[in-house]
Amino acid sequence: MARVLRQWWTESNRDMLVLSQDKLIKTLVAAPASRFEAVGGTINGIEFAGNPSSDETLILAHGFGSGLGFFFRNVDALLDSNKYRRVVLFDWLGMGGSERPSCRAAPVRGWSEFTTSFCNSRFNPADAVRFFIDPLHAMLEEHDIDNATLVGHSLGGYLSARYALQYPRRLSRLVLASPVGFPEKPHDALPQSKLPTGLRIVDALWSSNVTPQQLVRLMGSTRGRHNVKRALRGRIPHLQESEVDLLADYLYQITVADPSGEYAINSLLEPVASPNSMGVYAREALHSRMNDLDSSISIKVLFGDTDW
Repeated sequence: MARVLRQWWTESNRDMLVLSQDKLIKTLVAAPASRFEAVGGTINGIEFAGNPSSDETLILAHGFGSGLGFFFRNVDALLDSNKYRRVVLFDWLGMGGSERPSCRAAPVRGWSEFTTSFCNSRFNPADAVRFFIDPLHAMLEEHDIDNATLVGHSLGGYLSARYALQYPRRLSRLVLASPVGFPEKPHDALPQSKLPTGLRIVDALWSSNVTPQQLVRLMGSTRGRHNVKRALRGRIPHLQESEVDLLADYLYQITVADPSGEYAINSLLEPVASPNSMGVYAREALHSRMNDLDSSISIKVLFGDTDW
């Protein structure tokens, strides 16, 4: 019943999501795309054929609140490089057009071990990481992908690094584009009781698994679509108007779809403030873990002042 009401209020459903994805890709990417589903249809993906003489597959992994469609500007240029046999875009489990497990099976983290609620799956950070990387591994195994370059952006960068640490055999290169979760939390982090009132409210909402997607769902179709387009223009101001319209519809559809993987914002990350700074940190930082990365994997980490 909750899903029916949500779809009525947001004027959205699974078919409309897939339609918006296909329209975005077909209109803005010159190369033809093919379906690349995996794990019994659990993982949504598309692939583009490249240089048949190459043996390297390039895999692009999106970040939080995003989806495979956000790579529309990259595909043709990557194919034109002739470096890759194929380019694969996929959605993490619980995000984009991939299957969205219900809240009891999604990476929901409670306030504490004593928290009880219908949706509290009691995922710890390691459980939440496995929620995402195990289906990715199953996808690579199912399609027998070796010698892959895995490119992850933002939260996708964090998850790609965790994948490489857990399952290095299928990868030859790892590229982390503006990844979250590298630094350790500051040693002088303020306890919740000493946070300013505004930050204390943010911390309480974050800990309660309130997500940006939930706020858009509450707005309904008209206001939700308007605010998504306005936010998109603000974050990516260089987009052409035709790109904005297609991308805004796609972003709205993946935002108001059933809540699932978005709960990773709390199970994997946490807001932290110190006397001199504030930011979002991984509950299990990459900094001390990357020394364990298999030496056969080449790694590149990219940061820039105009990152998404």
